[in-house]
This record gives sequence, C-alpha cells and structure tokens, in this order.
Amino acid sequence: MSDIEIQEGIEEYLKARKNVLALGRKYPDRIGGNDNIIGRIGEFIALRFLESIGQNPQMVEHSSNPGFDLLEGETQTQVKVITSENRKGRNVRLKKPWNQFLLIELGEQYKPERIGVLTEAQHQKALNENNWSKSPIVKLTMLGPKGLIGRYGKIYAKNELSI
Repeated sequence: MSDIEIQEGIEEYLKARKNVLALGRKYPDRIGGNDNIIGRIGEFIALRFLESIGQNPQMVEHSSNPGFDLLEGETQTQVKVITSENRKGRNVRLKKPWNQFLLIELGEQYKPERIGVLTEAQHQKALNENNWSKSPIVKLTMLGPKGLIGRYGKIYAKNELSI
C-alpha cells in the first residue's frame, strides 16, 4: 500500500533531520544554525571548501545573522545553496554586509556540482560595468559564463573540489 511506503519515507526523513539537528548541537561551530537543514549543510560544505583553499572561517554566533554566515577576520562570507529540487534555480536576494559570496549548486545526489566565489571588489566591478542590482536575486545562472560569478568571480567545478 502506498500510504505505508509514504509514512516510512516520512519517518526516515524526520529521523535524518533529527540527526542533523543533534549534530548541530554537538558541533555548533561546524554545522550549527537554524532549522534550514540545506542551509546548514551548505555552510558546512562552505567551511570545508574555504579551508581547502587556505581560508579558516568560523561560523557566526547567531543563527540568523543578516548578510553573512562565516567570518574570518574582515572576511564576511555569505553562503547560498541551490539544489536540483529548485526547478527555477532561484533563491533569495543577496544582501549586505557580505564581502565574499559563495554560491553552491547541489546536484541530484546532494553533492556539490559547482561552487562560485565572488568578492565584494569583483561585485563592484560588475556593477560598474553593467546595470545590475546591488542586491540581486541569487540564481544558478550566476554560475554560467554570462552570469555574475561566471564573468567576475571564480567557478570551481565538481572535479576541482576536494571536500
């Protein structure tokens, strides 16, 4: 019967969600945050990615810090994740006070397909050269060759990621 299969799937999902929340309480400096599990996973991926390229960010103390999620000295990193579930490939607006932006694309297996990095200086150059919004809606098209990060930032493809 389909109802039993659905109920089992729901219970498995809720158990996994509970486990991630428990990990957040146990390791708040690595996977803490609010109840947005994909957001927590994205921030964890971002931590590991930034560490792999020589940075040493820390999670911010408050789970709903506006404008950035990770901090290292003066570097305030905003992390956004778009999964393959998101058919429109859109997220929320990118709002300051970030000065480094990471956009993570998670594929069907929920593993990073691409990670885009954009600094505030690169964003300012893009604004100077184009009639683009200072607080754009985050979209997967940003990672394309004509997109904000594709043109002005750096894109790391799946085979370049060691996380």
